[in-house]
This record gives sequence, structure tokens and C-alpha cells, in this order.
Amino acid sequence: MLLLLLGASGETVRAQEDLPALIKKIQPAVVTIIGYSADDKHIRLGSGFFVSEDGQVITAWHVLQGVARAELKLPRGERYPLTTVLAEDQKADLLKLSVHIPGGTPFLKVADIRPQVGEHVLVVGSPMGLEESVSEGLVSAIRNIKDRGEFLQISAPISPGSSGGPVVNLQGRVIGVAAFQVRGQNINFAVLGGRILALRDGPPRPLVSHPDGQKSLPARPSIQVPLPQIRLP
Repeated sequence: MLLLLLGASGETVRAQEDLPALIKKIQPAVVTIIGYSADDKHIRLGSGFFVSEDGQVITAWHVLQGVARAELKLPRGERYPLTTVLAEDQKADLLKLSVHIPGGTPFLKVADIRPQVGEHVLVVGSPMGLEESVSEGLVSAIRNIKDRGEFLQISAPISPGSSGGPVVNLQGRVIGVAAFQVRGQNINFAVLGGRILALRDGPPRPLVSHPDGQKSLPARPSIQVPLPQIRLP
């Protein structure tokens, strides 16, 4: 029994030692998303992450709802216009876009698995504009939200600006996308990673349809969630 306990303790120590290295691998693939109004005022802030070497990026649908234009900011500071939508799922609050970045992009792999309750997770993003922030927690539950499907409930803290950031397991695979929170003690929700894999690319279309700032993303329907005081990051 003592040997078993010592072995388990050793595994925990190794996991903690590996965590900084894992975070260093994740962060370069995570970006900040900035949306602007037609008069060029900053009206949206969120997070996103690359899922391919050729610049395909995932974020939350609501992050870019109503914008006249948008930019993607890399961790090292460069900014690129976001102009092309590849796929969207409003119910899941997911949006896939494409951006051309010379030299390609680091990216994260999405896991085609159903996470286990109690599994450790990391969330990386730009809460309150604080880029490359990392929070840690557990998968608290998998909830079915009426008319929207299943979502992960996680204890890893998220804040306004976290939306669209990856929820990553300790193997470095994306198992969710930060979506919204309920006012309370770390009651946060994420889209299941499998819903990213279910996105089907259509013909590329512009994020903004008209030069006067008319949006190509329609108004987002109100979220019908059987939980009080929803606040979208």
C-alpha cells in the first residue's frame, strides 16, 4: 500500500513539473480577438485558437456578433484582419475563421473524446484583456442546456474576454471552448470539443458583408438556460 501511495505521489509531482512545459506549448496557438464598430470603436474582446497550420482559428460566435471589422492579435503582438468565415454553429456558439499569416501558425489538436467528470483542465485566453492568462480547474459536470445541447461545466475560472479560448486537458488536447459563466463561485461553461469537429466548412464568405459595417453574422438569439444570472464573457 505504501508503495502504491508513493507511486501515486510521484505521478502527481511529475504532472505538476510537466505543467509549465505544457502551457508553453499551448500559449503560442492562442490569440486575442478584437471587434470594432463601424466608427472604429472597440466593442468586442475575446479569445481564440488555431486548429490548423494554415491559419484556421476557432472562437466563440458571440465574440464577433455585430462587429463592423475584426482583428486577430498574436501573442507576440502582430495583428491581422479577420475577414473570412469558414463555418459557424450558433447554438454551440462556435465560429471558424481563416486568416493568412506568412510562415504558418502553431495549432492545437481537438480531441474527439467525451471528458470525464473530475478531469483536470486548463483554460488559456485573454480575460479582461490580460493576454496569455492560464487558469486551472476540473470538469465539474456535463450539462444538457435546453435547445443548445451539451456543455462542459468547469471550475477553471473565466472572465469577460475568455470566450473562445481553448479548454485543454493535461495531454494538450482541446476538449472544449470557453463560452459563458453563471454568477457564482466558478460556475463556468464550455462548448464540447466534439462540436468543433462537427463543424462543416462551407464556401468561404466575408465576416462583414458591406463596407458600411453591416454585419454578416445575424443577431444572436437569447440564450435559454435553466440557470440564473447568465453573464457572457
